[in-house]
Amino acid sequence: MRRPGDKKPLKFRTTRKENKIRNRKILLLFVAIVLLVALMSGFVLFKNTGLFHRAEKEVDGNAMKHTVNILFGGTDTDGSLVFLSRLELNTRNGTGKITGISPQSRYDRQSFNEILGGKEADTFSRDRLVKAVGERYGETYDRYLLVNEENIGRVLLKLGYYDITLEEEFQYDAGGQKLHLLKGQHDLNGNEFYTYLKYVVGGQSIEETDAATVVIADWLNQELTPENFNNSQALFESLVNAVSTNITISDFAGYKPFLEKASDRERPIKALKNVFDEDL
Repeated sequence: MRRPGDKKPLKFRTTRKENKIRNRKILLLFVAIVLLVALMSGFVLFKNTGLFHRAEKEVDGNAMKHTVNILFGGTDTDGSLVFLSRLELNTRNGTGKITGISPQSRYDRQSFNEILGGKEADTFSRDRLVKAVGERYGETYDRYLLVNEENIGRVLLKLGYYDITLEEEFQYDAGGQKLHLLKGQHDLNGNEFYTYLKYVVGGQSIEETDAATVVIADWLNQELTPENFNNSQALFESLVNAVSTNITISDFAGYKPFLEKASDRERPIKALKNVFDEDL
């Protein structure tokens, strides 16, 4: 019962009911907004991480662990493999590992050299080589990069000479090629470097493959410089036409963090002792 002088607004049962309905609507609207924001955030996260696409997740597996495996090799003028190696790059910390693989190692009754197919090698035969090496050693290779005696000169012309200090006089005369170097320090151009590398690799035994791997690692360490990184885009566009590779401009963009970090290190590439070719 309302007392005289009481100025408080009257509260009827219907008014309280309307207030509850209004408050419930406001609460439901707030919950709906929160759920919508959470749903949209989840959609963006899933889209960026590739969880909506199983195939994409499998392809990006190496990117997730920040490593890239490249089958890196070189041939002479007749297309025979001079060296073959696995180059593993860590794009997170800018380091790499290179492990030699003897071209004489065999898979499915053929040597890797025979699988590549010599001077007539094409994209199909290079893909077949990558597949054979991967299956032989249980490895996965993301890309391949093959140089030869003709284009190695153009590569070093862009990157710089190979500096070497010889403890004794060096002389090579085989296959129509000659190279004579006195004891001491030398700056080798592309052809000279490749001739020296052919001398080191010799008969492609495990020991010779290891020795060549050390030379290749030393060469890569010399060329991974801040100056070359600053010109990396132009270098890539010019070098990609001088070698046989399936590395794309998009791949290169993903490798740039590695190149930037590696160029700040003194020796980012480490040569590993040969763990392959136990059948030689």
